[in-house]
Amino acid sequence: MRKIAISTLAALCAFLLGPSETRAGGACTYRIAKDAVKIEWTAFKFTNKQAVSGTFNTTTLSGATQAASLTELAGGLSMKIDGSSIESANPGRNATISEFFFGTFAPSPEISGRVESVDGDDSKGTLKIAITMNDTTRSVPFAYTISADHQVEATASIDMLDFALQKAFDSIHQACEEQHTGEDGVSKTWTDVDLRLTGSFEKSCS
Repeated sequence: MRKIAISTLAALCAFLLGPSETRAGGACTYRIAKDAVKIEWTAFKFTNKQAVSGTFNTTTLSGATQAASLTELAGGLSMKIDGSSIESANPGRNATISEFFFGTFAPSPEISGRVESVDGDDSKGTLKIAITMNDTTRSVPFAYTISADHQVEATASIDMLDFALQKAFDSIHQACEEQHTGEDGVSKTWTDVDLRLTGSFEKSCS
């Protein structure tokens, strides 16, 4: 009876633990929907640094839609953004930014981003993204987090002057001088811009 009981217990453990171990150690596939990836920007005005946020209406994501690991999937992604498609929920502001900021870019108002590396896991880490605009490229670290339901958020901050955008900065500051004058009587446009990248993916394991 003792031998039977032991063998029965072993079989039960194999049944309960076996599939779980197989899933944990089996091959996984990561999939991303290209239209689920969004980029948001936040600029600042006034001495007290009031935020002005928005997105872009025209973005194109390139790269594989599935891979064997999250780092492999993210590492092959790149994005092109039409800067003139700026969207701030204010048509007048959109037109001003498009003309007086992105309209000064050379050779075009296009912005591109390419993931250079991923240092992290399925919960958090750092994405290094090469951002190119105004014919200037800089590598920008984005800190990312991933929720239990596979929602991704990556954030970074850039200084527009790092992208040789003094002319563009002067242009937009002059165009918005009155709108950027606060209660203290000072017209202030900040050069730093916060970026927020969001998206989601599916993970399935055999």
